[in-house]
Amino acid sequence: MLLTSKTWNCALTLGEVNADTIVEKLLESRGITTESRKEDFLSRNPSEWHDPFLFVDMKKAVDIIVDSMQKGEKILVYGDYDADGVTATSILVRYFRSHKCDVDYIVPERAAHGYGLTDYILEDVLKTSPGLLITVDCGISNFDTIEKIRKQGIKVIVTDHHTVQDRLPDADAVICAKREDNTYPCVDLCGAGVAMKLVEALGRDKRFKVFPSVWRQVIELAGIATIADLVPVVGENRTLVKKAFQSMENPTNIGIRMMNEMLLDNGKVPDESYISFVFVPRINAAGRLYDSSDALNLFLNDDRNVVKAAAQALTKQNDERKAIEAQVFEEAKAQIESSKRPDEWLLTNTKGPIVAYGKNWHQGVLGIVAGKLSQHFRRSAIVFTDDGLDEENIKGSSRAYGEFDIYHAIESASEYCVNFGGHKKAAGLVIRKKDIGKFMRALEEYASGLSDEEDQKDILEIDAQIPASCISMEVHDAIRSLSPFGLGNNKPVFLTRGLFLGNIQFMSDGAHIRLDLYDTEHDPDMKYVISAVGFGMGNYSSVLKVGDRVDIAYTMNVFNLWGNDTLSLHLADIRPQMPDSIEWQKPDTLEKLYASGLAPEQIAKLSKGADKSILIPDSEQYGDTYKTIKAVFGNGISIVDTDLLARVITLRTGKTITPFQVLRCLEVFDEAKIIKLGKFSSARVCFSLAEVKGKANLHDTATYKRLNGNG
Repeated sequence: MLLTSKTWNCALTLGEVNADTIVEKLLESRGITTESRKEDFLSRNPSEWHDPFLFVDMKKAVDIIVDSMQKGEKILVYGDYDADGVTATSILVRYFRSHKCDVDYIVPERAAHGYGLTDYILEDVLKTSPGLLITVDCGISNFDTIEKIRKQGIKVIVTDHHTVQDRLPDADAVICAKREDNTYPCVDLCGAGVAMKLVEALGRDKRFKVFPSVWRQVIELAGIATIADLVPVVGENRTLVKKAFQSMENPTNIGIRMMNEMLLDNGKVPDESYISFVFVPRINAAGRLYDSSDALNLFLNDDRNVVKAAAQALTKQNDERKAIEAQVFEEAKAQIESSKRPDEWLLTNTKGPIVAYGKNWHQGVLGIVAGKLSQHFRRSAIVFTDDGLDEENIKGSSRAYGEFDIYHAIESASEYCVNFGGHKKAAGLVIRKKDIGKFMRALEEYASGLSDEEDQKDILEIDAQIPASCISMEVHDAIRSLSPFGLGNNKPVFLTRGLFLGNIQFMSDGAHIRLDLYDTEHDPDMKYVISAVGFGMGNYSSVLKVGDRVDIAYTMNVFNLWGNDTLSLHLADIRPQMPDSIEWQKPDTLEKLYASGLAPEQIAKLSKGADKSILIPDSEQYGDTYKTIKAVFGNGISIVDTDLLARVITLRTGKTITPFQVLRCLEVFDEAKIIKLGKFSSARVCFSLAEVKGKANLHDTATYKRLNGNG
């Protein structure tokens, strides 16, 4: 169980201001300060767009492609099975078809071929007998396979956006902004974005133009992929996504039009939330569970009946994916929380990414499960299952949390990897099964040497503190002008303090909470309710009670209720206001004094306002603490903040206990071997119940003796 608060970094505090002022301040905090830059940022058509020939090897690639088109050679487009790879494949195939080229495409199957252009699919590639092979969203690390293909007399152009390892593949041209000698200004294009720039370069070359209807489809597909692949939505990517959304209001691509007709509410237009949470999961589901044929049919076919069937099949596959994902997530979560895990890998003892392995987990959901584990435990995660292609290996997918660089973490343990690839936020890898322990130890060594800036800090960046009077539909509509939101331009997170908690409702069997909040300072009769939803925050039911004053961090959102748009806050974090005393407001001060070896009496004297009675637990508090963690947190591993745990105990028993006392109780329990305790900091701990045989003697522990003056 996880019961923790995030560290809040608030950029600025605003008073009673209007919506335009809030937007102005948000722009300034994003470094957009001049009038010309503000105008461009808010424009429907931002100006940032770069010449594709700034890419190293772009001119060479265009000449090779044009030569193949003129000679009538077969061109094979080789993509990846995720949304980025499928859209990138569709972009090039659409362009070549518009010129009636002899073009074919291959997208591998995840389980049968693995990621990238590997030897497992080499035979299929050679069977098509292409004169030219173009990779999209892959290829940058497939050195051996590319060498074998070129030895067959086939020209190879690599287009990719993933991190380059120690060398480039020996291809005829390599278009990738991550190469060391890169000269292209936007290094964060996704795979489909790179494919788009290749098509743009072919159009600028003028020997084989890009037709307007094709270019619109290219923009639509690349815009979807930019959101899907979680690249920064700034600079040229921001321009691209804005262009894509404008085009998708009346899509040129029949597949996109069909999906919008099926999935979008009447009168709604596509935005980043719709693409991220509704559209893209259906595209990814195909490649996760089966092959990507339905996704490719959606984007490449112009027969409405075929496209409709593909859209319906993708929705069905997505439902299957969600069921499989839920099962794997629960199994992985139970594995990580199990107190029976070897001590070396218990959460109480580890600092690096959490690692889970299941023999028969579906490869297609590993990445999603890693992401969910990362968000649940607020730590980077890697999830493995058997490779399927080689019984000596296991295949994994990883997701980063905070500023942790998961790619470099894996790279630090690369001696145990068969192969790996990806970027800072996500990576895929294959390691030798027999080396999983060594691999995990290498990750621990890497994590232990990180600086605070690189660590898996649980930090919530808040754009502005605002009063409750600024929580309005007008402000919501104004900040939408800053969209599209995504990495590099996150949806604004606001902080409002001192709201009155009037009601708590539970949703989805207690997984989520809905709160009714009131600004009683300006609305003493509580006529205006502020509705807030905490997704995945059901655990806070033990911390909150009606009548509390709470501080909330949130984003503003709209949901449609019976045909009417209603404002709803999505909670990023929530804190009940704690007592205004040193043991609650400055617990680190007490912990530092205690760590220095001082006795409780000395700590009380030095900390001004503290009293010995709030430092030393009594016998009743020991009992209340143990009973609470057993009843509320169960036998699994739990990560909790001591102030929240103190509040849970206080609410359950009706008797006050301080965070300092709670931590001392846990230390005594650990020394008495009735729990296993780990510390992330003086304010955050990790524990699980241990098997107890007989009666534990707390009085014999070192901590108990020290607290009570006989140690």
